[in-house]
Amino acid sequence: MVPKTNEDDTPESPASEAPAPEPAAEKPAARAPRRGSRSAVAEPPLDDALAAKLERADTLAAAGSHADAAEAFASVVAVRPDHVRALLGLGGALAAQGKFEAAEKELRRAEKLAPDAADVHLQLGATLYRRGNYAAAAVTLRRAVELDGEAAQAYLLLGEALNQMAEPDAAIQVLEEAVRIQPESSKAYYAMGIAYDRKGNHDRAAEMYRLSRDPAAGR
Repeated sequence: MVPKTNEDDTPESPASEAPAPEPAAEKPAARAPRRGSRSAVAEPPLDDALAAKLERADTLAAAGSHADAAEAFASVVAVRPDHVRALLGLGGALAAQGKFEAAEKELRRAEKLAPDAADVHLQLGATLYRRGNYAAAAVTLRRAVELDGEAAQAYLLLGEALNQMAEPDAAIQVLEEAVRIQPESSKAYYAMGIAYDRKGNHDRAAEMYRLSRDPAAGR
């Protein structure tokens, strides 16, 4: 039996049995990437007016005004449909409102424009996970970690998706990578606890749940 966690069990917390949303970023430990990292998208700058709209959209999204943020991002996309950052912002704002189908549509557009950008695959994978499409989320998140071997959040969500697909061994493998990058990730330890419970290794699961409450003890 999986115990209750002291993590915030709201839609912002991916380490739960319910579909999780866009992950809250945890600051990774500083280290040199093992593989090439292609997280950012290089694209031509916007003119001053569109740049101001994009900045306003970012501000609205950060403040939790997701409907207004979506409208602002959409106004940029209407002029620059090839602007990946605006598409990512629009997809995120739509997903934050539970409009997952519309969010996926915008993120698929970003994926076509930037197929080798890790952050695009991470955000798309998170949205697919929230829709309950775990198999598709796993494929997309695997691509994210191929592109950025230090993307702790992608490893975490991939482990969550594999847990939901009843693949505990694979989940443990990728969650160990999440912990390697972020040794104090409570969510990764908790997700490993779920995986070990599903394997029937309840002693090891209990250890992972304990570490989720005190991640520093695992260092």
